[in-house]
Amino acid sequence: MTSHRRFILIAALTVAFVAALGSPVAWRRWNDHRRSQLTRLCRTARQSQRWEDLQDLADDWTRWDPQNGDAWMQRGIAASARQAWGDAAESFWRIPDSDPQAIPAMIELSKLAFTHLNDPLKGVEACERILRIDPRTPGARQQLIWFYAMTLQRAKLLQQIREAIELQSEPREAYVYYFLLYSLRSQDAVDLNTRWLQATPDSELFLVARVINQPDPQSESPETPATLPAATESRGELSTKSKLDQVQELVIRFPHNLELIAYQAEERLTNGDVSAAAAILKNAPESAAQDGRFWRFKGWLHESNNELDAAVAAYRRALELHPVDWNAMNRLAIVERRRQNLSEVEKLTNLVERENEARKNLRQQKVETPSLQILQELAGLFRDCGNQEFAVALERRLTGTRRR
Repeated sequence: MTSHRRFILIAALTVAFVAALGSPVAWRRWNDHRRSQLTRLCRTARQSQRWEDLQDLADDWTRWDPQNGDAWMQRGIAASARQAWGDAAESFWRIPDSDPQAIPAMIELSKLAFTHLNDPLKGVEACERILRIDPRTPGARQQLIWFYAMTLQRAKLLQQIREAIELQSEPREAYVYYFLLYSLRSQDAVDLNTRWLQATPDSELFLVARVINQPDPQSESPETPATLPAATESRGELSTKSKLDQVQELVIRFPHNLELIAYQAEERLTNGDVSAAAAILKNAPESAAQDGRFWRFKGWLHESNNELDAAVAAYRRALELHPVDWNAMNRLAIVERRRQNLSEVEKLTNLVERENEARKNLRQQKVETPSLQILQELAGLFRDCGNQEFAVALERRLTGTRRR
């Protein structure tokens, strides 16, 4: 073959090869081959625990195919193994919601956020992404319920519990948190908020939750059980000032914080300083209208002014918002006794006594593993307090039946 013919043949083959690569089918096959090869190489590196090699492979993969969830997942795994926690979190977050790896990645990110990163708000974002992808994912819902309980975000806690019940994906402890909605308090929550403050020392959320979770001066133990899910690190240094003094200092910084206002108002009312309580309540934000505690405070103010009908209406509204609020029931019973409505007094007193017994029993248990007996007690209380929604849901949960 002459050199001229050889040149023509090579040129023809080159053109044919380039043309083949330029076709969509050939290009797709080449990409699939490369992905398959990278998947195999990454799997081998993981099995051999060659984390630097895995990192290099994943770096190449993400640069070449940045929308591929597998690539970012491998990069996140490599970074986690190398304890590059921030890099791992960024990698997991880059996975698109539409990718099958999105939920596993967000689960890993949530774990990192609540542990090594000490960034629970990032963990909340990860859980919220999971629920947008699949609202029935129980682990994400459980994590959010726990976090909102620890940080005393009661409105968000109630919303998560209701959504979980509607989707039949609620954890058992959700009913305990709901029962204790207005009296959540634990030492573990103090510890957790102290730790979270190490990363965000000026956070209103964690500063307020740490103080409000502390035991009240008149009580020897927190309202909720002492043992709650999640391991904690060192408790850190807490203020030596009284709880009330700490609350008052925080009010100066956060004058419209719902939890601080509620604590101050209740403390003043308990000590008979009605005028001071009324002045404090004037700073309550609009959201207080959906918080049963503030209707209870309003009823208390009316009761102190001998406006008994208005007091009853306010207490009834408090119980519409939270039917198992034993404080509102107790105040309502006092007013009904003054109105000589003895049958209602007997009914309310009985419910208060049952709730007090349930609260006493709960102090001996772990929130995440409530006993069958306490859950049965709560189901009966929900029903007898008029909360059919939660009574039916808990009974369904206990029997394992599902709504059709």
